[in-house]
Amino acid sequence: MTLAGVRVRHSWINDTSSSAMRIIGYNPIQSESAWNDSKLLLGAAVHDVVKHFQLNPPLILEITDKGLQSIQSNNKKATNGSRTPTRTPTRTPPRSGNNSIISNNDDAPPSYNIVADESSTPAPEVPMPRVPLKYPETDNLSREELDDLLSDDLEFKAFVHRLKIFGEIFTVGSSRLDENVVVAKENLEQETKWKALKSEVKDLQETFKSKLDNYSKLEEKQNVICAPPDKNSTLRKLHKAKKEAFDESEKIAEEWVDDGGGNVDDFCKRFLERRIIHHTRAAKMEILQNNNQHQ
Repeated sequence: MTLAGVRVRHSWINDTSSSAMRIIGYNPIQSESAWNDSKLLLGAAVHDVVKHFQLNPPLILEITDKGLQSIQSNNKKATNGSRTPTRTPTRTPPRSGNNSIISNNDDAPPSYNIVADESSTPAPEVPMPRVPLKYPETDNLSREELDDLLSDDLEFKAFVHRLKIFGEIFTVGSSRLDENVVVAKENLEQETKWKALKSEVKDLQETFKSKLDNYSKLEEKQNVICAPPDKNSTLRKLHKAKKEAFDESEKIAEEWVDDGGGNVDDFCKRFLERRIIHHTRAAKMEILQNNNQHQ
């Protein structure tokens, strides 16, 4: 299995050959026996390789296919547009009489405290390797060789990818990418659980709202019951109760007369009980009426 149309650098690709970019990092195609043991179809194998390159894209050193080159050129033109970039004129700072340059505060970069958003989430700590101060790979190169290396963009990229520090940085980036994939999968696995919890919380909110409404209604009834009674209403009730007690006492007297006079003591006891209630209620009415007049 080879990668056609480009020259790239990747841990899965053998770049020793200038004619073909052979894929060597995919285990099922390491050998004929490995392929037979994997029991994979060709489409599944290609899918796995493409997926790996999508998650870990290779570095493109050169596009050898003319069709791909034209597509890339058209994409760049579409991205950049047809406008020709203009150079911003260099501003010459004014000079004072003693030929000293006057600083222009407008050209100074803005303060970090102004640009940075204090409420933004801080960037995660990534254990990046220390950049070396010296590169042994360049110790034996002459000035002309270094100039040639810097002037050839393709060769310079290839040189950078052979550095040990680049491999370390690439490893850190790959590990972070793998960690992100794992975290994303864990979040997706928890999606059903979080949705169920969200639905449960919503139901509890509705239940709480319903119970709160019932509590408010009961509280209103309680306030009505516990509130001081209205004096006019109380007077009407006392007047009615006083009349009922009076009528009951009169009925007891009429029954005693109709019966031809029974036990006098029993009659007096029953009659006086109702009349006392009658006069008690009348006294309460008088007290309330007097209070209303004083107020």
